[in-house]
Amino acid sequence: MDNNRKLSRRSLLGRATLLAGAGLAASLMPTKHAFAQQKATKETVKYQDTPKGDQRCSNCSQFDPPASCKVVDGAINPNGYCIVWVKKA
Repeated sequence: MDNNRKLSRRSLLGRATLLAGAGLAASLMPTKHAFAQQKATKETVKYQDTPKGDQRCSNCSQFDPPASCKVVDGAINPNGYCIVWVKKA
């Protein structure tokens, strides 16, 4: 019998582990579909049409003039507010 073609149980398990790891890594790789994310609903982010002190959509880094948001779905009032407000730099 040729010893070069004989596989030990250890080498077989090692190769199986390597293949399983490669399969897992390939499934975790980002695809074009992973970049398309849904926006949050107004209810989820507790959106309101009035500001909270000096925190308002118009001075939030997520605000996209004239009336939309990068994070929240639907029309946005520039004087509105939600919990994902982030001060514009």
